[in-house]
Amino acid sequence: DKRRGGRSINTVSLARQGPRVRSLAEERSEEPISGGDVSEFGEEQDVVLVGAGITGLCAALALRDVHGEDVKSFLVTETRDVVGGNVITKEKDGYIWEEGPNSFQPNDFVLKAALDAGCADELVFGDPTASRYVFWEGELRKVPSGPDAVTNNLLSLWGKIRAGLGAVGLLKEPAPDTEETVEQFIRRNLGDEVFYRLIEPFCSGVYAGDPTKLSMKAAFGKIWILEKNGGSLVGGALNLIKEKKDNPPPPRDP
Repeated sequence: DKRRGGRSINTVSLARQGPRVRSLAEERSEEPISGGDVSEFGEEQDVVLVGAGITGLCAALALRDVHGEDVKSFLVTETRDVVGGNVITKEKDGYIWEEGPNSFQPNDFVLKAALDAGCADELVFGDPTASRYVFWEGELRKVPSGPDAVTNNLLSLWGKIRAGLGAVGLLKEPAPDTEETVEQFIRRNLGDEVFYRLIEPFCSGVYAGDPTKLSMKAAFGKIWILEKNGGSLVGGALNLIKEKKDNPPPPRDP
């Protein structure tokens, strides 16, 4: 229960019938993380947020700091014994590891959330020039990031050809009328190899999610919109470059 400016954020565990079931994260910890019970909170709330994952917690932060004049009280509920959803960091015997995503894209919205939450000083930014690797078939293979897209050994020769032809719209099926998953979109546009060897590891590291279930539009909207606006990924990228040149975006808030 964290209080600020007369408003409160409550995170509780919903009551269950029968013996208390321990979460996977709690089983790995030496002591139970929470013993809260929903019966402890009987007050009427202006807003109830279901789920204390990163989305629910950011929504709670916005309710507290942005919409505080309209929302005087709210409750964040969580069915598991830990908050954070898939974002779980563990530390033991001097080692730190992530049981969920190990990084995130530092866009303005996420950085502002970190600043508002008071943890901006704890952010560790990755080196944008550092090489990334994927462990594939018993070997660490460098992720292509420029001219080495032709010479890298992560994709086969056919995988590179398939990705290139699909990117320019010469070898791909048209977009369906229904919403696609990440897997469906990438395999249709860039082929199986790009999905299994590049995108799937990325989804695990950033979203800790299943790309066969993640919405492409929701998870990678900036890539999804390229095909929609340009007919292909390359066509959309060229249109975006032209649009930014004609209408430069405002400077970022430092």
